[in-house]
Amino acid sequence: MLSREREHSRSRIFMQIDVEKLNLSLEMLRKLLALQNLPETERYIHLSKIFQDAEKFQAFHSRRHCKAHERAIRWGQEYHEYLQKHLAAGLRLKTARTAARRDFIAAHPRPKNADDLIRADEFPGLSAPSLRQYHKAYLESLQ
Repeated sequence: MLSREREHSRSRIFMQIDVEKLNLSLEMLRKLLALQNLPETERYIHLSKIFQDAEKFQAFHSRRHCKAHERAIRWGQEYHEYLQKHLAAGLRLKTARTAARRDFIAAHPRPKNADDLIRADEFPGLSAPSLRQYHKAYLESLQ
């Protein structure tokens, strides 16, 4: 009997969370407060749904972040090739960066109409800080 109770207590994880210490939206706080009055099994069903939604969001966010990082590396590599071409031509670093940026902008024109916008799914930032960020991501990926 005693070992059976131990096994049962091991399979249950008890967490007491102070909701006030969490940074939750009002909607989420209302949902959690509404769970207090429910029977235990129903409360667990609702909590598992909340955690499932959180896992889905986390997976979506992770995939989105990875895709953005892959694009940054790809665009950084492209910018790096333009930069090396201009440096090899004898331009100074600042002039080569400007020329590489012009080449990058020419290779990635903005869509002119709605049809072009629908067909193309990714547009790199064309500002100098964006290109520095892409270039840095590419250089870090080489290490």
